[in-house]
Amino acid sequence: MEQIQRSTKKNTSKEILWYSLLFLITMASIYGYFMVSGTSFIWESDGFTQHYLLFKDYVGMWQEFIQHPSGGFQNWDWTIGLGADVISSYGYYVVGDPFVYLGLLFPQSMMEFAFHFLIVLRIYCIGLAFMFYARKMNVSGAGLLVGTFVYTFSHYVTLNATRHPFFLMPMIFFPLLCLGVEKILRKESALLFAAVVCVGATSNFYFFYKLTILIFIYAIFRYFELGIPLKKIWKYFWKALSHYLIGVCMSAVVLFPVIWGFLQSSREPGTFASGMTVYPLQYYINLLANIFISESYLWTVLGFAGIVMLVIPLFFVRRKVFGAIPYMMALFLVMLLFPAFGSVMNGLSGPYNRWTFVIPLLLGIAVARLYQYRFDWNKKDRLAMFVGWLFFGGIALGQQILSDFSWARTVPVIAAFLVWALLELTARRKEKGKLTNGWGKVVSAVILLSVIGNVIFNAQEYYYPMGQNKVAALLPYGTANDQYEQIFDEIEKEIPPVSKDDIFRIGNTAKDNHIRNHMVYLERMGMNSYLSITNGSVAQFARQLELGSFQLIQPVRNGMDDRRIANHMLGVRYIVTEVSNEKYLPYGYEVISRSEGENAHLIAETDQSYPFAYANSVVMDNEEFEKLNPVEKEEFLSIGFTAAADEADINQLDSFDSSLSTKEIEHTVRSEDENKLTIENGQVLVQDSDGKLLIELEDVRDIQQSEVYVHLKGMDFEPNPSKTYHRVNTSFNTKVAFNGRTKTIHQSDKQSFSSYIHRKKMLFNLGYQAESESSTITVQFEKPGTYDLEDITICALPVDEESYNEKVAEKSAHQLDVTTFENESIEGTITQEEDAVLVTSIPYSVGWSAEVNGEEVETIKVNYGFIGIPLKAGTSQVAFSYETPFLKIGFVVSLIGVVLFAVESVRRKKNKK
Repeated sequence: MEQIQRSTKKNTSKEILWYSLLFLITMASIYGYFMVSGTSFIWESDGFTQHYLLFKDYVGMWQEFIQHPSGGFQNWDWTIGLGADVISSYGYYVVGDPFVYLGLLFPQSMMEFAFHFLIVLRIYCIGLAFMFYARKMNVSGAGLLVGTFVYTFSHYVTLNATRHPFFLMPMIFFPLLCLGVEKILRKESALLFAAVVCVGATSNFYFFYKLTILIFIYAIFRYFELGIPLKKIWKYFWKALSHYLIGVCMSAVVLFPVIWGFLQSSREPGTFASGMTVYPLQYYINLLANIFISESYLWTVLGFAGIVMLVIPLFFVRRKVFGAIPYMMALFLVMLLFPAFGSVMNGLSGPYNRWTFVIPLLLGIAVARLYQYRFDWNKKDRLAMFVGWLFFGGIALGQQILSDFSWARTVPVIAAFLVWALLELTARRKEKGKLTNGWGKVVSAVILLSVIGNVIFNAQEYYYPMGQNKVAALLPYGTANDQYEQIFDEIEKEIPPVSKDDIFRIGNTAKDNHIRNHMVYLERMGMNSYLSITNGSVAQFARQLELGSFQLIQPVRNGMDDRRIANHMLGVRYIVTEVSNEKYLPYGYEVISRSEGENAHLIAETDQSYPFAYANSVVMDNEEFEKLNPVEKEEFLSIGFTAAADEADINQLDSFDSSLSTKEIEHTVRSEDENKLTIENGQVLVQDSDGKLLIELEDVRDIQQSEVYVHLKGMDFEPNPSKTYHRVNTSFNTKVAFNGRTKTIHQSDKQSFSSYIHRKKMLFNLGYQAESESSTITVQFEKPGTYDLEDITICALPVDEESYNEKVAEKSAHQLDVTTFENESIEGTITQEEDAVLVTSIPYSVGWSAEVNGEEVETIKVNYGFIGIPLKAGTSQVAFSYETPFLKIGFVVSLIGVVLFAVESVRRKKNKK
């Protein structure tokens, strides 16, 4: 980047036309295999359970609103988990993405096609954004095309086209933000900057945070590169800041509710940089090894065209040609070396380097400059390029020697050498006066085509069976909707729909880990959700019960680990699961229907599920509740509710003063085979993954007619050290088996930053034991290493069906008689003889407001995760209504932002005149 004076507007139509043609050829070369093999862009994991599903559902909501605007846009949806806010739940994925709204042009029957079309359109716009920015930086002609393809088809794009399509958006926004900064620094209009800030903040707050930091860095470097006097910095800073704030204000209608959703979510920042000062050795080796191949580690995504080998050494010998780029690259390299920077860029959580989308932009501009001066590099420059080629080629050769031969490492080296050889040959012809116009055109075309061929190969090697075969993890095209519909073999259609007279949820078992957001598609009230932003209060409830299936982004899933009372209190009347999982049904759920075939499922029903809302006057303070073990907590919730003392005047209600029936069972622990597993000083040493701990119950009669739980406490794990430079994954599974039931709890790896929680305790529900003959419970740690294990407790919760039925009947007798049940409105009548609290299974949110007999009352949080309201004795007309928090204030702020933007636009036009 040389210091550039204000440039005149240039016609880019020719370059855009060539880019469009070459883009189509490149996309056909990469993704033509998808069409031939019938493969979609939908990743079988997040793509299927999140990205496509939420896109389809959200577009459907808008289509419904457009057809029936009088009903208003849906703010709350009972099919998202236990019920959730739409904007905060979907904001991370689709709400602010401008491309999503183009889906409105397609009927619901074409949503899968629309999903794919919009991914391709995003990739195309990535290139356009680069071209607009690059032209501002005086890059033109074929150099513009070369840089565009280096940027547009870097591995960050190839990876996220099928993994996380919305991750492509910052690659559109960042060049445009840079363009906006350039216009500010050249005393031109700042309105583009404000507009891009608005769209970026609306699209995804997570990436907007990164974009804000990165554009600040860019602006500082460019300010000093352009030689603007330091004394004027505050003038430029204020201009940029004021327009940044205008853009943020315009985005507030979406940004404010989404930020609120994030702040009250189940997300946890964890230890800064995950406690790391430096990364594992494997990271640094991969950092160097993955520059030109389609690999990534801790979201450090590089994978560039081989021509970059030639441009990097020029940063050292021809810095003035590239301006601030070498210095920014040096800073970003330092940021890549230390976890602290990764943590800061990832919102102070785990050090994922998801900000590396910025690096292809700088390299794309640098490559474009290399190409622009392709006939002007001197002997020293070409020698530097050759040294760079030797250095990176040597790294590739070393990897080939240490491992199997790989074309992925070879092709970029060949492509780079071809470019260097052409430059060298052209320079020699020029020295001899033999450089003709025809030769120059041939060399120029070959360099361009070699870059395009290189990025095509990189993508093919990533996707195709001849390489990493990532297509194997993608769904066949046209099957996504069918897979949603067939997830339960369509047996769920036998379950009646929810109505105001019959409100219930559908659950699953602990073995149904594949069930995530499917209820959204099936339009059923369930429990499971798999979203980056989920209700933090629901997560508190799950943690109090120590659910073994708990994850930060999936707090309630896997059928509440088949916990009978927990399912009942959430109103789970039906459980749908595979026929093979019948033995995992909680006690009291009876099979009422089965399907047949390979995908056979069953429906089980209970008559003991609790009402959606009921009055209860038995309370326990949260502090006392937390002194109970998780089985006692669940038992208490069948009797009363828990609340914080500062949220409800519990002294006016009946404090719980009875005893609970949960009991601890005497047992002994030994190793099944001390050659495979030994127990020493509170530690379990596992030499073989087949090793087992045997828990021997002293009297098997103690657990009969009871639900049995194994509670492991003080858990920690240290894997056996690695014999290579590869770090050892710290994840492990703990499996507990008893009487034909097997339960597994997963401890995630410390470097799975987005989902890592340290499970110091693990609770395994082994189900109801009627007349158990076996007295041996087996515990198996499925990875060799050292396990800390402070204590093992066996709990038994006796099942007294007569007593329990009385509790259920009491709740039914005091339930809310619901007269209206809609997504954002619930009304009903209730009569009780004493003061009480209306306990509901509505996930707690400040967006819910309540009225009793026409007067607004303050909601309270009950059972850690749900809405409750105080009721006086007598008859009460109750009304709940929902409004997305900060939506109205966000709308007002957005209007202010639009007005400010319009005023600034008018002011600028007047100044021009």
